[in-house]
Amino acid sequence: MSDLISCNIIEKDKNGDLLWSWTFPYILQEQKDFIEKKCILQEMKNYVYGRWKKTWFYLDIIDCDPEKMQDAVLIGVVIWAKEFNPDKYRTLSSLLCRTYHESGDPTKVLQLYLSAFTKEIDSNENGSLLFKEYCSYNAFKHSNVKEMIKMFGLEIILIYNALLLKRKLIVYHHNLPTLLEWLKSFPYLMVHRKFDEVFFPWFELTDEEIQELNSCTNYIAGCCDNTVFSRPELYDVLVNLPAKEITVAQQSKDRLPMTKVHKDIALFMEQLGKSDLNDEKIIKAISEKTQEIISRLKSFATLLEDGNYKLSLSTLKQNDISPAMENFLIQLASSENIQISGD
Repeated sequence: MSDLISCNIIEKDKNGDLLWSWTFPYILQEQKDFIEKKCILQEMKNYVYGRWKKTWFYLDIIDCDPEKMQDAVLIGVVIWAKEFNPDKYRTLSSLLCRTYHESGDPTKVLQLYLSAFTKEIDSNENGSLLFKEYCSYNAFKHSNVKEMIKMFGLEIILIYNALLLKRKLIVYHHNLPTLLEWLKSFPYLMVHRKFDEVFFPWFELTDEEIQELNSCTNYIAGCCDNTVFSRPELYDVLVNLPAKEITVAQQSKDRLPMTKVHKDIALFMEQLGKSDLNDEKIIKAISEKTQEIISRLKSFATLLEDGNYKLSLSTLKQNDISPAMENFLIQLASSENIQISGD
């Protein structure tokens, strides 16, 4: 079953008015209001993505050639989908946007959208190479994990640890397209987890959006407002991309213990960043290292009949491990949904 939900075309005319000129199969007024408020078309001429409630939106915006579209100065295509996959839907939204700009005919957009929905490729379709790229998309090939490691060096372990222990992570950049380009790669550091429910690529410091963040015990959230620096109650770890700095909130340091294991992983990741490996292989190597840590944790736990694990604190204390390592393993157990008992 396709993850696509719907598609819309928005046009901005010479008077600055917005027209939702085509929709398939439907759109709620609430969604329109959200896009018009969140994505001010006259200020954006880029591809952006984000989430609305439990749904992902992908919006591509281009200037219009007056010889092709006399009434519109900007057009945008919004794709709504169930899955988070920004590069994949960038390809599709760009193709649909270009098709409408060239033809002015929404039925041609519909044909391509339905082809994407059914995943059937017609070699005669306009933009078939882009469409084939969409259908055969590999997310890892579009990640920035290697560049992220190079940017932060050994301090990349602070991001890794925050994700591993399910903490509140906020990423800042003043430029929205740059923020979104970097942010999409953060979940790749922890590929055994699903982040869809706790990933907020683009949030603003409004009461409504802060309330949505606070409804989650952990999250990855992107922000373009530098006043977030003075809101430590919103984060455990804050990543400042322009400054290449990572800050751990004072109140969160005990909840983000660092051990010899972390030092080893930091050195391992730094070497990966310097290697000739591509992002896909680097992501796989990090994942394997993460599984080694989880396997070590499970070696201290008991496998129950239902297939879950139970960690006894008394058993853990009987092993020759440091207090910092013990603290880390207990918090990791909680993050991996392993039962913890005091006996």
